Amino acid sequence: MDNLRLPRAGRCKWAEGDAGNYTFPCNNRIDAGSSYCTDHRALVYIPPEERRRNRAAVPALKKIAA
Repeated sequence: MDNLRLPRAGRCKWAEGDAGNYTFPCNNRIDAGSSYCTDHRALVYIPPEERRRNRAAVPALKKIAA
């Protein structure tokens, strides 16, 4: 973590990497109130209606007694 590089203010915060070794390769501008550019926001944002629909489609897991 000695080589920590943070994204520039007003730029996309899309991170790549693992174990604290992150880079921020996207340099696109962001809209006010957002952390990601339009392209990356489309990848990570799931509208509430779709989340509810997906949750309803997944059957509840049954608990197994130990």
